[in-house]
Amino acid sequence: MLDIFPNRVALIREWLGNLATDIVIVSVEFNSFRVQVTLADHSALRVREQYKHGVLGGYSYYWLDAGDRLIIGWDNAPHHMRLPNFPHHKHVGQQDRREPSDETSLEQVLSVIRARLRAAR
Repeated sequence: MLDIFPNRVALIREWLGNLATDIVIVSVEFNSFRVQVTLADHSALRVREQYKHGVLGGYSYYWLDAGDRLIIGWDNAPHHMRLPNFPHHKHVGQQDRREPSDETSLEQVLSVIRARLRAAR
């Protein structure tokens, strides 16, 4: 895990550039980590990734506005079996509004966030 974590933080910095104003390491464990990224519009991205034998297993990427309200939350918790692309799904605007998700990696999520933040400028 120790070799994966710095690369993931570097990836966040690379993809978001000056759109990320702060990255706080919340926790780093043997097989998982959590970070919180503060974005230029004062929203925040909460990142959690869990690995097994160096392969990404569980993830959640939750983007919250400045008031701590959900914008979009992506995860692969296996609890919405009826959605296409199970277990990958996203919560849009509120926890109980679930949709299938094509964004299943940190890179794809960062791309969505970057595009939206740039469009809002």
